[in-house]
Amino acid sequence: MKVISIPIVGWCNGIQQIFIKLKQIIKENPNTNFYCFKELVHNKSSNDLLKKYNIKIIKNLNGIKDKNNSLLLLQAHGSTKELINELEKKHIKYIDFTCKFIKANESKINSKLTQGYKTYFIGSNDHQETKAFLSNNKKTKLIELNSKQKVKLTGNKNFITNQTTLTQEEVNKTLNKIPKDSYQFISGCCPEIIKRQSNVIKSLNKIDMLIVVGDKNSNNSNELVNIAKKNNKKSYLIQSAKQLEKINFKNVKTIGVCTGASTPKFLYEEIYSKLICIA
Repeated sequence: MKVISIPIVGWCNGIQQIFIKLKQIIKENPNTNFYCFKELVHNKSSNDLLKKYNIKIIKNLNGIKDKNNSLLLLQAHGSTKELINELEKKHIKYIDFTCKFIKANESKINSKLTQGYKTYFIGSNDHQETKAFLSNNKKTKLIELNSKQKVKLTGNKNFITNQTTLTQEEVNKTLNKIPKDSYQFISGCCPEIIKRQSNVIKSLNKIDMLIVVGDKNSNNSNELVNIAKKNNKKSYLIQSAKQLEKINFKNVKTIGVCTGASTPKFLYEEIYSKLICIA
């Protein structure tokens, strides 16, 4: 059995930069208590790394004991306006780690609003990015991903963008339900996620099975699995090397291995090495 690596593996550049910046901030503030609100990214292994730096993950703001000597880390997928208001009201210091591509999408929306456009956002309403995006952009309306309802836009001065972690195929399916002459569209898909998806698609004719190393809560990791399944390839999402024991490799000649954007490289290397041993 052959095992091939499908690039790009490990963290996306944005998450790499978060951890580089985080190490520097901790070094410069040795006596500060660090907290993270709920989770930094959608990956348990990456979030567990925070413990290495003595960063405590909290589910609500009551977990912060000493506000004057504390710093709160906010999620890469964005934070709601309501949370930011509460932090400022309670004088809690924080660092906003919102992904630069999400911020770029907000800039597109704001630019179009100043030009008199009605703005819309294609996303999944249970995803943190969508919740935060709509909270910070009250005039923007949600176009629910995969909704069976037809979307009706009035006039022709409408602008649409989308959640960064979606596939362009998903976005296009939603756009196809809307008259093309009624809106302007600029893709909000993360360029690196698009590259990972493209690399998986290119590898499908070379592999019998795809192993995606990622978290079950990671939308972009799940989409990599779905791409393979839609092309009639066996595909599995795993978060640990132990999960390989449950996979049947009988008659499999070539396995492709890739990762979600929030998966740490050490986890990929551990699983890749285990697959080499199985092969």
